[in-house]
Amino acid sequence: MDVRGSSMKILLVDDVQMERIQLAIRLKQLGHTVEMADSGRRALELYRDFEPELILLDVSMPDMNGFEVSTQIRKQYPEWVPIIFLSSHDEPSMIANAIEAGGDDYLIKPVNKIVLNSKLIAMQRIAFMRRELKQKSAALAKANQELEQLAQEDGLTKVKNRRFVDQKLQEMILLHGRHELPLSVILLDVDKFKLFNDNYGHIEGDKCLILLAELLTNLFVRSGEVVGRYGGEEFVIILGYTDQEKAIKDASRIQSALTEANIPHEYSEVADMVTVSQGVFTTIPSGKESIEQIYELVDKQLYQAKQAGRNQYISVHQ
Repeated sequence: MDVRGSSMKILLVDDVQMERIQLAIRLKQLGHTVEMADSGRRALELYRDFEPELILLDVSMPDMNGFEVSTQIRKQYPEWVPIIFLSSHDEPSMIANAIEAGGDDYLIKPVNKIVLNSKLIAMQRIAFMRRELKQKSAALAKANQELEQLAQEDGLTKVKNRRFVDQKLQEMILLHGRHELPLSVILLDVDKFKLFNDNYGHIEGDKCLILLAELLTNLFVRSGEVVGRYGGEEFVIILGYTDQEKAIKDASRIQSALTEANIPHEYSEVADMVTVSQGVFTTIPSGKESIEQIYELVDKQLYQAKQAGRNQYISVHQ
């Protein structure tokens, strides 16, 4: 791995102007990006925005010595960045103190050019490996996020899947029970969907479900609202912090949006377009209810809506 041509972002901290400028010129000639600080406090101010890959840090400074600066950096920034101390003192105790303060190396002033170049090459290897590690970590985090998203999504419609909805409903039962807040659930079923599939085909049936999922996703976007596929042609909407009056308005919004979408269904016995039947259930839970109990109660309302002629909603508060 030859990294001698790769540059580093170096934070150079030295209160002696001439020494600081001379060393900065040498570093820039080697192709590195250099940010200079004339004090320990200024170095701490620059650190966050500059995000150095190497720090060259003078030991003897008036406001904060190098050991204090290094200790502060290690406390404030958990991501490890190499620190090389610069000092005219060559006593073993000084070197020991530097390492204890969080330093990684120690150079004696005036810094020998050959020694400095060798140290920089070693630091470039470390910087190169850190960059690769950060890139791989970012890629892994992105992959994990995508996997988590896939684990939560229904494969066809891309709304939340049944597993996620069940988990979220259980959490919301506990939350609303703890704070004595109203919780509503809508369970809806596409009317005469078998006739749609039988006459238009399963590909068109899938497209219909995808369109319905998009419609529901666009309707329910606020915090505390979850849209999921319950199974087959059934969808469930969890409405947090929602009383019966608001839940009824939401069920009406679904009907209106479907009417506007006007998805043809000439084989339906209900209407000449796709319609849905909805069960709406509202409760202020105790927090001890099971999701099965909630689903059973909302399913009863859905059944009544179907029995009453479909393309409507039946609501109950308990």
